[in-house]
Amino acid sequence: MSSSADTLGLTIGTAGHIDHGKTLLIEKLTGMRADRPYERERGMTIDIGYAEMRAPDGRRIGFVDLPGHERFIRNMVAGATGIDLALLVVAADDGVMPQTREHLDILDLLGVRKGLVVLNKIDLVDEEMRELATEELREELEGTVLADAEILPCSAATGEGVDAVRARILDSLEEIAHTDDPGAFYCAVQRSFAAAGFGCIVTGVPAAGSIAVGDDIELLPAQAKGRVRAIEIYHDAAEQAQAGHRAALNLAGVHHDDAERGMVVAAPGVYTPTRHVAIQLRLVGSLRRAIKHASPIRFLTGTLEGMATIYLLEGSTLGPGETALVEVRTRAPIPVRQGSPFIVRSDNAKETLGGGIVVAALDKPIGRKNKRLHERLARWAAVLPDPDARIRFLLEEEGALPPAELARRSELDLGWVKQRLAEMEDAVSLPGGAWTTRATVEAAATALREALAAMHREQPLLATLPISDVRDRAGLDEARLAAALEIVGSEAVVEARTVRHKDHKVELDPETEGAARTVEETLRRARYAPPASDKLGDETGLAAKALRGALTYLTARGALIEVQPGILYLRETLDEGIRLLDRISADRGRFEPVEAKAAFGDISRKWLIPLLEYYDRIGATRRDGNARHLTNKGRSMVETGIDVA
Repeated sequence: MSSSADTLGLTIGTAGHIDHGKTLLIEKLTGMRADRPYERERGMTIDIGYAEMRAPDGRRIGFVDLPGHERFIRNMVAGATGIDLALLVVAADDGVMPQTREHLDILDLLGVRKGLVVLNKIDLVDEEMRELATEELREELEGTVLADAEILPCSAATGEGVDAVRARILDSLEEIAHTDDPGAFYCAVQRSFAAAGFGCIVTGVPAAGSIAVGDDIELLPAQAKGRVRAIEIYHDAAEQAQAGHRAALNLAGVHHDDAERGMVVAAPGVYTPTRHVAIQLRLVGSLRRAIKHASPIRFLTGTLEGMATIYLLEGSTLGPGETALVEVRTRAPIPVRQGSPFIVRSDNAKETLGGGIVVAALDKPIGRKNKRLHERLARWAAVLPDPDARIRFLLEEEGALPPAELARRSELDLGWVKQRLAEMEDAVSLPGGAWTTRATVEAAATALREALAAMHREQPLLATLPISDVRDRAGLDEARLAAALEIVGSEAVVEARTVRHKDHKVELDPETEGAARTVEETLRRARYAPPASDKLGDETGLAAKALRGALTYLTARGALIEVQPGILYLRETLDEGIRLLDRISADRGRFEPVEAKAAFGDISRKWLIPLLEYYDRIGATRRDGNARHLTNKGRSMVETGIDVA
């Protein structure tokens, strides 16, 4: 495919009342008929029509012919989504009509901000009526999205003024920048059919991203997997289609009966169908009434139209011209794209109520009381227009994310996300592949320092702290903890799964040191039948505070081990116990509980069972029926004299 076939210059959508000459004007501009034979017979555009013309430099200018009749507003919305320039056509002999005003509202709600106005059929009025029609049209455009648009007189029937319209459109090529879209591929299906020898073909205008021959796709909400076998752009064979291209996609692996209008062809694994959609809704200012909480509506986005219910997050009504973050709950799961425009119409389809942008697809209702989520969604809505801002928002909000998850949540192309991360000066790659911001890592390091200092103050008798406890105290995940440890460097000493500040030393006061000796002596005498931990105070005669300090110190040193809640043994006693078990199993390679009972001084089951289960738990012994035998680990412990549990 030539480079010019790849280059999209502009997508133009016509708008205006029925029979004001939109389709004929497109034909005169492009030389192509955008309507279908059955539409010509009826004398009205029913569905979306497409045509194109080429700029002198080869850039394509696509025209989307939008139906004007009120019964086909749903098709008008489907076609108007994603256009760069609106071409409002008003007949000089009729002037502004009801559908003209509704189309203006829809263009505004869909975010179309640039346009031209054509005063058509000037051949049917005299010069005075033409001037009057122009003046009246300018008055009607005041306060609308096209208030400052140029008004071009024209007659599509005779050709008068058509060259001037064409020239103005070509000028617009330089006024409207068309950049590559970094979004993950998303294309609403306008038509689906089967072609002999090819199988399923879907047509539409991609709203985001690009797709190439051989790429995998997902058909939503059916969640059917497929592959792109071939692509046509404006009837030319192509290797790739991108946002704004009028494209036909030949899909392998998808049956044409499974694809229909309102579905979406998308990059796999990015967009998830849902019944709960957060939207930024702005109501039309000319509405005669407010919208009530839990009102039934029609929700239109892309080529989809479905019944839904509006749930306000605050108050009981939303008035004309007001804007609010609300939830739409659809009857069936639908695929939506963050940032995509939508229109809300009355449940009887007779009135356009409002529109705006999709903020997020959610897996459950938002709820009126979840103010934290409301605030997050509002901030997310604000960054949606800027892909870089989306990435920064997610990194700052989540702390750290791998590129694939970052791309999925932001609905951006994975390759583009990886490239931007590498280019961002304040983006930091973490161990394990996740990314975050420099500010996040520095904040994590501060939180780590503060957590270490606080925990050492609170537990001065612990030489080291479990690293998981410090992580939780600092409010970090594993990736941010690893990054924070890199920044603090030698300030934190990591040993196995423990950590301490380099300057921390356990300093025993005489009372605690004496209490620790007393506890050790008591447990050493008791050997395999120690007093329960809640009885140690009576056995040792120690005050509660002194006993707590002694137990904390001995446990932190590893000299004291709790084999079961309330049952404490000296480490030296447990090491001696494994040697005893090795001795009684030397002849047969195994031992019975009764033999262990005798070896441990004929202790009762109260101590025997917890001891044997402890040795099983640390892997020193393995149970085989009623008997047990030493494992390789147990024999290693005997040989080295070290408990490696």
